[in-house]
Amino acid sequence: MENSVTAIIEMDKKARAVSEEAERKAAAVIADAKAKKESLAKESADKLAAKADKRFAELKAASDKEIAAAEKSADEKCRVLDEKMSAGRDKWKKEITERILDI
Repeated sequence: MENSVTAIIEMDKKARAVSEEAERKAAAVIADAKAKKESLAKESADKLAAKADKRFAELKAASDKEIAAAEKSADEKCRVLDEKMSAGRDKWKKEITERILDI
């Protein structure tokens, strides 16, 4: 009978040891899974940030190009208006002077 009790106690010890080892392994697997999840999340966030930065740079370059074209067009229009105004100014001065002197 004593052998049976000893065997049962020994089996219980072994079962507890196996159970504890399984719990340790499960905890390790869960910790590893959490670490991989965090790593993948960070990697994904980094890739997304890189894509956003690249897209922003592309949009900025395109908008800078459009702004430069608009500024060039505006500068040309101002130059043309300045030329017309200068040409007209001399004509208007002459006409005003002539009218004043004729009065």
